[in-house]
Amino acid sequence: MHRQKFSRNKLRGTKLHRWLGDGVVSKSLWLPTRGSLARAWLVGFPITMVPFLPGQSVLAIIACLMTRGNLLLCIALQFLSNPFTAPVQLPICYFAGELVRGRKPDSTWRLLTEDARHLLSADTVISLYLGAVVVGLIGGVIGYAVILRTWRDKPVRRDRGDESLPPFGQPPEKGD
Repeated sequence: MHRQKFSRNKLRGTKLHRWLGDGVVSKSLWLPTRGSLARAWLVGFPITMVPFLPGQSVLAIIACLMTRGNLLLCIALQFLSNPFTAPVQLPICYFAGELVRGRKPDSTWRLLTEDARHLLSADTVISLYLGAVVVGLIGGVIGYAVILRTWRDKPVRRDRGDESLPPFGQPPEKGD
């Protein structure tokens, strides 16, 4: 992004800045901090779990701007939903939707693995999207908690002019 001269300072005063305000030049959108990454996961993961959602990235960007999450992580999460991950994502969402609707896990699993013809009904779409919402919310909350517990921000540097500390190499005065 720096090679293309895309920075927070270059955004200031542009149409994007006038349209979205100072939020678009906020450090939390561009720099990875514990809070901004956690918020990006919390709003980005549920959006990426909803299958066949047109404009996923646009919705994720809007949600990320509203929550001041890390924009780059939120956009990257949208690439988790692609044709290569669909064979795993769609059955998980369908299975979770069937469980939420009160169906038994063993009969749902049997239908899912043995008879794929019933998957073309409107009832299947309801289970698929309901399961996507449930899996997305659960994954979003779990990811939010994990990031908050494991990510450590860089320690804040102290100003070198702190008079309360003795200069380097000198012992502290008596009484300190």
